[in-house]
Amino acid sequence: MRLVVSDLDGTLLNQKSEISDETREIVRKLIENGVDFAIATGRSIGSARVFKERIGHDIYLICNNGANIYDKNEEVIFERIMESDIVEKLIKYFREKKVTYNGFYKKDLFTDEGTEEAVLTIEKGFNLVRLKEAVEFPVMTKMIVKDDPEVIVKLRDDMKEIFSDIVDITISQPRCLDIVHKECSKGKGIKMISQKLNIPLDEIMAFGDGENDFDMMQAVGHPVVMENGLETLKAKIKNKAPKNIDNGVAEYLKKYFNI
Repeated sequence: MRLVVSDLDGTLLNQKSEISDETREIVRKLIENGVDFAIATGRSIGSARVFKERIGHDIYLICNNGANIYDKNEEVIFERIMESDIVEKLIKYFREKKVTYNGFYKKDLFTDEGTEEAVLTIEKGFNLVRLKEAVEFPVMTKMIVKDDPEVIVKLRDDMKEIFSDIVDITISQPRCLDIVHKECSKGKGIKMISQKLNIPLDEIMAFGDGENDFDMMQAVGHPVVMENGLETLKAKIKNKAPKNIDNGVAEYLKKYFNI
């Protein structure tokens, strides 16, 4: 394997949403041994950068489920937004269903009813823009909905019936639904990085735990699902890593690469 790609939440991060000392050390050894490393996350660049700095090496970043891809210098090599007409359809749907959403574009975080305090628990460093009275709609990179798991599953299924031709809708965590442009996904992001680095897909390893990780697992030669991952993923992916709270990614890398 010449490239390792990892999801963050529920995968590389522990129960405190941190990269543990052990995981940091193993990833650093991996990179120093000549294996490239990349992060693939639903988070924005501002949030992902914190973990890149924690690792201490320049790495590729696939952010917002593939809507934004950055090279090792954090130069944008791909961006795909949801145009305002798509955003309008989604927001009108959410309003009709009385669903609270958050939308993201660069430094702006859009919401109808969300309070600044609630937003801060999701992402830091954003300008809060309330759209409740808006008659014109902005472009967005990503939208999310947070609710109870059973509500999220029902919402996903309903939205896929209506919007699957224009957006990609996945459950990133049991309580979180992610929406990005139809042309975006972590898997497509990995394919782009593989071309940039001239690394065949069958020489790439990818770790994940959620529904939004499945297409990148399908894309690579060595997919690994976390023991704490979705049961549907564990049924489809034979390679298993220990739980994220047990430094699962680090433990798997230690054994596989003998580091």
